[in-house]
Amino acid sequence: MVAHVHFASVVAWMVIAIAGLLWVISGGVAAGKMEKEGIAFWRGFLTCLLLSPLAGAAVIVIARMSRPSRRFVETVSRG
Repeated sequence: MVAHVHFASVVAWMVIAIAGLLWVISGGVAAGKMEKEGIAFWRGFLTCLLLSPLAGAAVIVIARMSRPSRRFVETVSRG
């Protein structure tokens, strides 16, 4: 009886560890994409780690929307 309880607790800890590892990996991926948008990697990683990788995805979308779509050279008139 005691062995079954021990086995169940080990399985529970392993599931929690795998979920935590997936959380950290997805936060790292989101922080890498945030770095391409101009946000520092560690700042993005801590945001994703503490809040959620979905919060990192929201920051990426907001950064893309706030960035101008055309370059400065294309917006200057030559007149």
